[in-house]
Amino acid sequence: MRRFSILIILFAFIISPVAAQQEAPQTSLNHYVEFLSQSSELVIYRFKMLRNYQDDVTRYRKKPDYGLRLPSSGPLEEFYYKKAMGGLGVEAGKRKQLNAGLENVWNVLNKLDETCKTLETYVRLKDYERDNLKKSDALGTEIQSLFERYAHDKNALYTQIRQVYGDVQNRPVTDPYVVTEKAMGEVIASQQRLLEALPYYLNEENKAEWPVALVRQSMLDDEKALATIGNTASQLQYPASDMVGSFKSALASMQDIKRRALDDHNFAAQQSAQHGNAVYLSLVEQFNHDMLEFYKAFVGYSKPGHLLLNYPFFSPVMKAEGSAEVADAGRGTPPFQDKSFQPLNVKKANAPASAAIIKTLNQYVDWINQSLRQMHLLQMIVRNYQSSAEYYRDPSKAQKRANLSYSHDDFKLPFSEYTLLLNASSAIPEPYRKSVTGQTEVLMNVLQEMDGLSIELIRYTSEKRYLQDQLKRSDAILDRYLVLFDVLDKKKELLYNDIRRIHESYPNATPTSSWYIAGSAMLKTIDNGHDVMFGMRDYLKGEASQLPETDRLEADSRQLIADEYKNMKGLQRYGRSNGLCPYTPYEDLGANAGRFAESVQKYKPARSGYAAHPYESFYYFYNNELVYEYNNFIELSKAGLLKTINQPDVFAFRRTNPQKTDAPPVKIEEPKVEKPKAEKPVETTAQVQTNTSEVPAAPKPPVRQDTRPLTNEGAPSPLAQVKRDTVYVERVRVDTVYVDRNAQLQNVTRSLEGFAPNNMVLLLDVSSSMNSPYKLPLLKCSIKSLLTLVRPEDMISIVLYSGKARVVLKPTSGAKASEISRMIDLLQSDGDTDGNEGIKLAYKTANKQYIRAGNNRIVLATDGEFPVSDEVVDMIRQNARQDVYLSVFTFGRNEHTGQKLKKLSQLGMGSYAHVTDASADLQLILEAQAKKLAGK
Repeated sequence: MRRFSILIILFAFIISPVAAQQEAPQTSLNHYVEFLSQSSELVIYRFKMLRNYQDDVTRYRKKPDYGLRLPSSGPLEEFYYKKAMGGLGVEAGKRKQLNAGLENVWNVLNKLDETCKTLETYVRLKDYERDNLKKSDALGTEIQSLFERYAHDKNALYTQIRQVYGDVQNRPVTDPYVVTEKAMGEVIASQQRLLEALPYYLNEENKAEWPVALVRQSMLDDEKALATIGNTASQLQYPASDMVGSFKSALASMQDIKRRALDDHNFAAQQSAQHGNAVYLSLVEQFNHDMLEFYKAFVGYSKPGHLLLNYPFFSPVMKAEGSAEVADAGRGTPPFQDKSFQPLNVKKANAPASAAIIKTLNQYVDWINQSLRQMHLLQMIVRNYQSSAEYYRDPSKAQKRANLSYSHDDFKLPFSEYTLLLNASSAIPEPYRKSVTGQTEVLMNVLQEMDGLSIELIRYTSEKRYLQDQLKRSDAILDRYLVLFDVLDKKKELLYNDIRRIHESYPNATPTSSWYIAGSAMLKTIDNGHDVMFGMRDYLKGEASQLPETDRLEADSRQLIADEYKNMKGLQRYGRSNGLCPYTPYEDLGANAGRFAESVQKYKPARSGYAAHPYESFYYFYNNELVYEYNNFIELSKAGLLKTINQPDVFAFRRTNPQKTDAPPVKIEEPKVEKPKAEKPVETTAQVQTNTSEVPAAPKPPVRQDTRPLTNEGAPSPLAQVKRDTVYVERVRVDTVYVDRNAQLQNVTRSLEGFAPNNMVLLLDVSSSMNSPYKLPLLKCSIKSLLTLVRPEDMISIVLYSGKARVVLKPTSGAKASEISRMIDLLQSDGDTDGNEGIKLAYKTANKQYIRAGNNRIVLATDGEFPVSDEVVDMIRQNARQDVYLSVFTFGRNEHTGQKLKKLSQLGMGSYAHVTDASADLQLILEAQAKKLAGK
């Protein structure tokens, strides 16, 4: 028996090299790649360690009693190194070269590990207290250089691996797996080139240059790849074919990060390296743990017939410190570059427009809407600045006050959308393209001048130049803003009219579909509502002596309701709580059109001293109750329809006369124009009876146009007639006001698949009164239930308002759910309630992380009511109209009977729910499912 055992052992020794030789070359090469990915994970861990340690060092230098700490790292793992070294599937000569490169990487990794452990020991011994951080700085510099050495040696080894892979790969280049591998590889290589060009600076406080042009070009390259990647998926077997779509989704996520990075790179972001660093880390995380993971799954699922090669994780590096050049502070902002355009000669097309043309035309509308969203934000900022600045007109009194300040941190030029729009404009026929792209460029120029004026105001106030010129330059800038707001308003109207005319020049591909019939009826209502809106503007400006006629709008309201079942025949009705139901926007537009007409006829001039301009209510109603409903219907439709744009609040910013006293500026009153008596009573929506009989539709009025150029002051020629002037504040609302949605909990699906990305700010009351089994524990349970479902694209923030309101968790990706969970575990009840400041801080946090077409939502969790100021109430109302909603959760043994919190949720267009033990684990999930992805 013993002799037999010895024979078996000898046999195993004999055949083991043979078995190793039978290992496929691609498999052995993937062992090398696996080692590089695992070692890159270690480098990333060390990278984050050094970054966090540097933050601690910065605090320590400012406050030496703050101790430094570094976690113990443990021994270096050798498993993957030995596994790669022992692979015998590659020919001996080439294996020797690969192992030499492998040894280089391993040596650098060991050196990095040794240096980091030296730093750990240094910190644990508190030697920094003895040498004033001298050795700490030296070790930090060495670690940074080792990051670079590792990245260099890793890339060199992978280049060798690919060369060997090319020699052993013998499948035809037309093989769909090889074609798909090549297409994915080109995308991966493109992302790596960008990451290698992006800087990461250890000291975030310094100004640093950021390669805007590179990110912009990468975004355009992604757009091309998204249009072609996945064309071979149908030729692949499942599940490899499914991974192609997942890889494409990962690329789209990379694209979203770049878009936000470009738009967020505003003046405030350029004052430090923080923005660039955050973008860098987000892209690295998305690249390694999303894109490469899906590619790895594709390679795995392609076996055994197709042995493909993986890609190693990207390893980050830190750049040398640098600084950006500071522009000349004394130089004024140049006027925007204007252009004149000939009237667009639109000809009727014989065939329907392609899907690409329809998509591009709607992109133009979306860009106009986003531009005007930013203009409205700037109107609010300069209005607030103007009221503050008046206190500083007298230099002798101004010196006794705190410094005058100005900032426009939240203003962001829609640069990424503009770039993608110009790229997509190639779909528009050449005769029209030059005109619409040129007009878009002028609008962008106007926005850039607005941005430049704000930057000038920042320098003007920070250098206290108002003490020297008694606000002379400030007045000139505000006067210029008044002109620019009007110019942008008029010019976007001309652009929209041209976009509309191009769209209407094509016959519709499905003229008998209910989508087209209903959409056309709704557009007729929008057009008449637009005329009423413009009439109201003229009346309040004093340019018209009578209120606008509303007969046609009232008739449209009745007609939409009467023809509902005829117009909507064949379209699925899902119910009001479902954001995919086309009946909801159709019905709401019909009813709201009647209410809008009624509000115009009932208008009476306000008494003297009226704080808000009366136009504001019409502005919000028209945008949110008419245009929003129409655009919502268009997004749901499949009939090649065109969205419309909203109207700006042309009275939002008005110039005040300089004050000679120290009193605050006086509010400008509206024009005093007598209201004529209505010729007939206005019929309310409630009085309208639904009629299913056929009513002949009124003929569609012709589109009025004025394509004559404006002067640089924005004044058209006297005979200018413009029919449409709309401001679209981009919103994708699914539910408006949810009040007590607990009844829906039984139908909650524990998944966020198919739902829009979340930007959720948890505004938590952790005051002493929350210390109860029915309160804080249930709150933690609710949050942790959501954390089991969140995705990398979901962003969670936490704001506490016990004692002083503060952000305890900055916007954090769902990929870091464990970190968020640890923060939840640390919550304790203490302090008093400061609800007003908490709400303000929550909205500031939500708007900074605003996700277009996402679920932007603040969830206020509390156990009781608190006084809410008028300022905060107005903030809640305005933000809800800007697609940032407020939901309220209450906690306690018994359901709350107070109405203030419920009214806040209604103002914030969010839900109101009392959380119990039975509903705690589902309530927050329901909030995260408030909005579905477009097209889902």
